[in-house]
Amino acid sequence: MPRAITYAEYGDPDVLTLVDEPLAEPGPGQVRVRVAATGVNPFDTKLRRGLFAGGKPMATPKRVGRDLAGTVDAVGSGVDGLSVGDRVVGNVNGGTSAEYVVVKADGLLPVPEGMDLVIAAAIPGAGSAAVRALGLARVQPGQVVLIHAASGGVGSFATQLAAAAGITVIGTASAGSQDYLAELGAIPVVYGDGWEDRVRAAVPAGAGIDAVVDLAGTGVIEGSLALVTAGGPVVTLNDFSAKGPGVIVSSGGEPGFENALRDAVDAVADGRVTVRIDRTFPLEHFADAHRLSESGHVRGKIVVAVAADPEQS
Repeated sequence: MPRAITYAEYGDPDVLTLVDEPLAEPGPGQVRVRVAATGVNPFDTKLRRGLFAGGKPMATPKRVGRDLAGTVDAVGSGVDGLSVGDRVVGNVNGGTSAEYVVVKADGLLPVPEGMDLVIAAAIPGAGSAAVRALGLARVQPGQVVLIHAASGGVGSFATQLAAAAGITVIGTASAGSQDYLAELGAIPVVYGDGWEDRVRAAVPAGAGIDAVVDLAGTGVIEGSLALVTAGGPVVTLNDFSAKGPGVIVSSGGEPGFENALRDAVDAVADGRVTVRIDRTFPLEHFADAHRLSESGHVRGKIVVAVAADPEQS
């Protein structure tokens, strides 16, 4: 039987278990996908820890993950535009940590010809979030944006996307990631005590900070408000208690970004963004992938190769 990673209780990565699951058939409007790879996002680890459960125990075991790339294996009734054998990518509900998943067909996009499926699996969550964050920041070519946690999965994507659009990026990250940020096209700044002064010193002569994107969620809002041009947007994807003039707390449900995944895939396909993968794990080591994600020391994306040879899935 097909294999999957599930968890039956909330907790640390050790709750993730490799199990066998029966092969499900797609219903109306659904397709079955043979998963090649799935991306790991910080949101996945928070779900696994039960941070959004309100203290209630789990009723049934769950799979983890939302990002996937793979090949359509079966098609349900009423599905147009997808056929068996099509390579697809998506950000879907129901858990993607399995060799086969049944998902809604309208949540999938075709993988561009020539794009590696492992690369495609790294795009949905991070790429869509980067498109959304920059869109909410309303930053334009010729302006300056400060991106906190610029070396992570979302940050790496947002930094490259902004730089390709002619936006000057000042990115904060650890001391060990400064060269990496420079490679992405950012002016690198070390985070930690005194980061505000270091950012001020990094702003190009005659310019100001027109917008801020906070991907860290670690108490940088006050300092960001002091640095940004009066009235400039400060967008956070992780600090849900943030308040202040110009602060925009994004939960992911804002209108206007329905095509964010398509925009992100296009950005990789046309070379504006290079997907940076920190490490790829096999399905059996899914717990190790979550441990690395929770370590806070990730450059780019973490991917789990569900298939032994993802390109043959």
